[in-house]
Amino acid sequence: MRIYETLFIIDPTLEEEARNKLVDRVKNQIEEKMQGKIRQIDRWGVRQLAFKVQKFNEGDYTVILFDADPSQIKSLEEMYKVIPEIFRHLILRREDLEKHPVSPKQAEEVEEVAVAQPAMNVESNETEMPKEVENS
Repeated sequence: MRIYETLFIIDPTLEEEARNKLVDRVKNQIEEKMQGKIRQIDRWGVRQLAFKVQKFNEGDYTVILFDADPSQIKSLEEMYKVIPEIFRHLILRREDLEKHPVSPKQAEEVEEVAVAQPAMNVESNETEMPKEVENS
């Protein structure tokens, strides 16, 4: 099993319920037909596209992180091609997560460090330290 991430964009003119059914269809494809395991589903919602694709200026974005056998990935690719409401898709292997898995505790520590980083004062072009860091 390897770790993959798929991003797909759904026609934003569809009803919310229809878009949710498409996400469920992709989820079922991964879990049932590919015998994969979903790690995370992240619905970004309707967002502006960088450029017009087909007739769309917007799209409903969804990102799914999952584990699957590499030989099964082609079936997901083929499913995307036959669903006209999904007009863009991408499937990536996440080697970074395979080599260096991040536990939930490590993810919290990374967020804490990011919060303690100095903030740049745009007006004076000086660095400001958070008060709790200055006092230490």
